[in-house]
Amino acid sequence: MKRLLSELIDLFYPRLCLICQQQLMANERHLCLHCLQQMPRTHYHRQPGNPVEQLFWGKVEIVSAQSYFFFLPEGHFRHLIHAIKYAGQADAARYLGARYAAEIAADGKLTDIDYLVPVPLHPKRFRQRGYNQSEKIAHGVADVFHKPVLTKLLYRKYASETQTHKSVYDRWENMQGIFGTHEVELPLYPHLLLIDDVITTGATLTACAQEILLRHPTARISILSLAVAP
Repeated sequence: MKRLLSELIDLFYPRLCLICQQQLMANERHLCLHCLQQMPRTHYHRQPGNPVEQLFWGKVEIVSAQSYFFFLPEGHFRHLIHAIKYAGQADAARYLGARYAAEIAADGKLTDIDYLVPVPLHPKRFRQRGYNQSEKIAHGVADVFHKPVLTKLLYRKYASETQTHKSVYDRWENMQGIFGTHEVELPLYPHLLLIDDVITTGATLTACAQEILLRHPTARISILSLAVAP
C-alpha cells in the first residue's frame, strides 16, 4: 500500500532533478545519476594545501579545508545552490552533505572530528527562510560521521547584507564583528568542523573561526562547504 501511494504521488507530482528537471527514477534523490556524474567535484579533501585551505593562510589557523564541487558562474550547479538557499530545498542540502561526508569517510579523512558547527543565520533571516541551509548540510554530515551538531555555539549578531555582489574587500568588511559565541562547554583540544554552503573569499568562515578561538583557544578547526567559487 505504501509503495502504491508513493507511485501515485510520483504520477501526479513527479520528483524532478534539481539540475536538469528530468523525472527522477525511484532510487534517485534530488539529483539524477547523470547530473551527479557531471558534478564538477574538487576532490580537495585529498589535497593538503589545496586552494580552499590557502584562503585561510595568514588569517586563521586551520587543520584542513575542503569543498564538494566548484561554484561556476554559468554552471548548472549554481542553480542547485540557489535552490538550497532560496527555494526551500532543505532536504537536498542534507542529502548532499551526507554524500560528501560519505566520500570523505571512504578516503579516511576527518576521522578525528568531535563536533560539527554550522555557520549561523540571523534569526530574522531564519524566519524568512524557515531553515538554515548550513545546519541542514551539517546534519547530513552527522548522518555519516555520527558526531553532534552544535547549533548554539555560534550566533550572528547582525542581519548582514548579502555577500553576493560585494568586492573582496567589502566581503571582509561586511564580516567584521558580526559573529559571537555562547558559553558552551567543550573538552580541551576539540576538533570542530565548521560548515557552510559556499566559500568565496573565506571571510565568513574566517570570522567564525576567529570567534570560536577567542572563547576556546585550544580548539582545532577544519572547514567544509558544499561549493567553492574558483
